[in-house]
Amino acid sequence: MANIGSQYGIIDMCGFPKDSFFYFQAWWGSKPVLHVFPHWNWPGLEGKEIAVWVYSNLDRVELFLNGQSLGAKEMKKDSHLAWNVKYTPGAIEARGYKDGQQVMTAKRETAGPAAKLALMADRQEDFGDGEDVAMFAVEVRDAQDRLVPMADNQVSFRVSGQGKAIGVGNGDPTSHEPDQGSSRKAFSGLCMALVESTKAAGSITVEPARPD
Repeated sequence: MANIGSQYGIIDMCGFPKDSFFYFQAWWGSKPVLHVFPHWNWPGLEGKEIAVWVYSNLDRVELFLNGQSLGAKEMKKDSHLAWNVKYTPGAIEARGYKDGQQVMTAKRETAGPAAKLALMADRQEDFGDGEDVAMFAVEVRDAQDRLVPMADNQVSFRVSGQGKAIGVGNGDPTSHEPDQGSSRKAFSGLCMALVESTKAAGSITVEPARPD
């Protein structure tokens, strides 16, 4: 399917960060960074090697699969670390060290089937001017509250009160779904609605439908 936009950049069209976001953050930002990817849901690839990468600006990183160490590696500036890991459901965990002390961990767990939706707003208040827009991101999660990274459930948004949905998205550069409407398929377990305030003061309620 033809793309609707470029796949380059560190965030997608909804503003969701891509893996490269953390690479540049590691080397151009001031705070410690430890990012491990990809996700750890690979049904049908049990026993096959998956390339696991880590972006970090710490001194050293050790990778674990289901609690078993796969070895530690020194972090070179402006670079990344990589391990080839035979896929087994469970969890991969990166532990980052600075000056000999463990200071951060990052984990990816195998998620179960979609069971719930989590809604997150980029703000708690809007200007009641009929022009201000709030973004409501949705994560498709399993029963243990973990993001389901391969979920593509159709999500519907119901907006009531002093606001209206003016757009939807999911960050998929190949999606040809309309950007105007009240529902959108999740992409990598994520989607979003844009809600515009009216000119009247009052509350806005946004309710996403459960995954199918």
